[in-house]
Parts: sequence; C-alpha cells; structure tokens
Amino acid sequence: MQLERLQADFAAALIDIHRFAALAPVFRESGARALDRFALYRGNVAAAWEKALTHAFPVVGALVGNEFFSGLARAYGHTHPSTSGDLNVFGAQFAEFIARFEPTQTLPYLGDVAALEWAVHRAHYAADADALARECVACLAPAELLAARFALHPAVAWFESRHRVASIWLAHQPGSSDRLPSRGYGECALIVRPHWRVEVVMSGAAEIAALAQLRAGADMAHAIGAALAIEAGFDVAKALVRWIDLAVLTDVASR
Repeated sequence: MQLERLQADFAAALIDIHRFAALAPVFRESGARALDRFALYRGNVAAAWEKALTHAFPVVGALVGNEFFSGLARAYGHTHPSTSGDLNVFGAQFAEFIARFEPTQTLPYLGDVAALEWAVHRAHYAADADALARECVACLAPAELLAARFALHPAVAWFESRHRVASIWLAHQPGSSDRLPSRGYGECALIVRPHWRVEVVMSGAAEIAALAQLRAGADMAHAIGAALAIEAGFDVAKALVRWIDLAVLTDVASR
C-alpha cells in the first residue's frame, strides 16, 4: 500500500470506524484485536479535539457541563475534522455548528457565546503592534485629526448579538463578581488586548460603526459621521481617549 493512500485511509478511519476495513491489512493482528489497537488512536484524536475546544471555549464548557461538552466536541470533530496541524484553528466553525446542532437548540444564545469566545481566542494569538500614544493624537490640529486615518491593532474585534453574551462571558471570568443575566437582550462588545491580555468591554453600535470605517481605511471624519448617524450624542473625544487607553489604535497617517 502506498504511503499516501495509507495515510488517507488511516485519517478516514479515525473519523469513521466503518472505513477501517480498508486499513485492516496493514495491522499484524486481525479482527477485534486490531480494532482495539486502532481504538487507542481514535481515543487520542477525540481527546485532542476536546482539549483544543476546552482551551478555546471555556465559557461554553461551563454553561453545558463537562459531559455534554465532551460529546459536543466529538460531534463537532466528526463533522468538521481538523485540516491543519495547528489545533489552535480547530474551533473556527464551532459557533456555527452549535447554532445548528439539535441538542443545543434549547440554549439559543450558546452559538453566540461560542462566537464571542472564538473572537477572544483569535485576539489572543493575533500579532502584536505598538499602541498609539496620546501625544501622537494631541499634537494634531482639528483639521489634521479629521483627515487622519488610524490603523487598528490586529487583536481588535467587535461582536454584536441579540443575546447578552458579553455579560455571560464577563460573569464567567476568574474573580468576577458579575451575575449571570436573567433575561436576554442585544449587546455589543469590543475585544481588545492592552498589556498582552485580551479583554471584552461593552460597546455600542455607534462605536462599532466608527471602528469599522477606520478598519476599512476611512478617515476620522467619515468614522465620526458613521457613529453620529447611529447615535446623535456620540462623544467623539471620549471615544478617542478610550481607544488609546485600550490600545485599539496603533498608527496614524494624514491624508
């Protein structure tokens, strides 16, 4: 059996045990003994799936419990087997899977919790960049500020949900005194990484609209316009200070 074909059959059987027949000839033993040996490999794969997802989605795990999460990890792995040697990217489709998975339909917010956790996970592994200093902004004249195009830190992301997923996430952080929300309504959150630690902070549609404009390459004037179109009382000065303090901005260029 050619090595490439052997590897393909081995990988297929790890996901679907019914594919083991094509692989059986390479085992010295046959029958149940060969299956027992192969089960060790399958068990290691399932354990790796669960470990990777537990690391990336601890809040989802806390919400559903260890036993359910273990089954959820196995179901996800069989539906979306890893195609990369880096298990840090294994959970990319986990939120979508949860949203469609029949046993999780009684928890309609769970998929959004997973999506937020994936954004946090990606922010943790994002590239680093030097945060913009206040002095760099303070020295700009009003016209220069409006014409400026600000770059966003690679870790920065935002999230909008019709559920209170940011509150749920915050309530599950170590040392948190926040209580789990009893009722749901929409929330916006900003994912940032000041001082090497990922944080989730409450946000709003206006702030997200402004940041989306900046990420798309628009100048500050267009970003402000997008925010004011959503929230007439949007405080531009306060937002700018907040973005600097949270290391949202990394560079500035004038038109």
